Amino acid sequence: LVCAFVPVFSVDEGEVKTLWDTCLVKITPKCALNIIAVVFGNGTLSDLCCSDLVKEGKLCHDTLIKYIADRP
Repeated sequence: LVCAFVPVFSVDEGEVKTLWDTCLVKITPKCALNIIAVVFGNGTLSDLCCSDLVKEGKLCHDTLIKYIADRP
């Protein structure tokens, strides 16, 4: 199982609400931290967190990555 992160830009307010309401509430805090470590550092995404992110679907994945990339 391979997870890839593609940089994308600009998250509008509706996407932030969608991200929270439909995606982030389903990802454990441990996996959220793991995802952030991968995006901003040299972390390796665990198989469990990768699987959870894949289960959320492309919309959640794309919105999450856009949200993270848009933060200062």
